Amino acid sequence: MTSLKQSYLVAYDIAEDYRRNRVAKILQTCGERLQYSVFLLEVRPTKMLRVRQQLESEMDQRLDSIIVCPLGASSQASQEMLFLGRRTYEDIATPTVI
Repeated sequence: MTSLKQSYLVAYDIAEDYRRNRVAKILQTCGERLQYSVFLLEVRPTKMLRVRQQLESEMDQRLDSIIVCPLGASSQASQEMLFLGRRTYEDIATPTVI
């Protein structure tokens, strides 16, 4: 059923800081940062289509690359993922206000 959430691993290599920050902000709105340029998104396929369109509009096709790896159903993907070392990403350069 396409209305169920799917998991996607998204990694990027963006040449320019401005575009890189814009891409990260798009991904942060709907996913979890696993590493500096790697996100795990758990969204419905229609949402992923909108995210893909946003990413394509931000990137420079000649210089940048983004890879989207579908991992299947969210419940299944989380069980299959193997983390070695630290589980989550913490951006120590960006202060957090609570």
